[in-house]
Amino acid sequence: MMKAFPAGLVLMLAALPAATAAQEGAKLDCGVAGMDVGQRSLLGSAMVGEGAADAQEALIKELAAIVDGCAESQGIAADLKTAYFDYSIARVAREWLSSRMAESNMSTVVIDRALDFGPTGANPDLSQEMSEEQIMKIVQAYIDSGVDIEKVDPKIWELVGAYAASTSIYWNRRKNFLD
Repeated sequence: MMKAFPAGLVLMLAALPAATAAQEGAKLDCGVAGMDVGQRSLLGSAMVGEGAADAQEALIKELAAIVDGCAESQGIAADLKTAYFDYSIARVAREWLSSRMAESNMSTVVIDRALDFGPTGANPDLSQEMSEEQIMKIVQAYIDSGVDIEKVDPKIWELVGAYAASTSIYWNRRKNFLD
């Protein structure tokens, strides 16, 4: 059984695909826009264990400082700062994971539809652990889309799980900041 990544790990993963990263307003864009594409890419790869742990820690601290500044400039209430950081890092994770999955011809749209992610979706909370039913929904959705799941590298399945978890956090934290 594939286990979900702990919220802290998932939140460190890196940003939303370019198509999905359309302008969402200063409040939602601020934290992510404060890191350049290269930094976000490094953070994304660090979140899945690529690179040195100290580099990962430095990138997270950098994003945290950026997000703190954004929280102040965007008038984010103190009790929402953690959710704001979670949203920002989950957004970075989605972008990076989407790019990596696309390189392996694994569409993230399949996951989004299978688990009903989106602005009007159910957006299940996967910040702790994915259920067997949720995992099977994703697997079946890939089968239905024509993917030979037996040929999918286990590392790609890890990205699929990380994408699902970060997307859950992204949509569930994002709703705190919509006017």
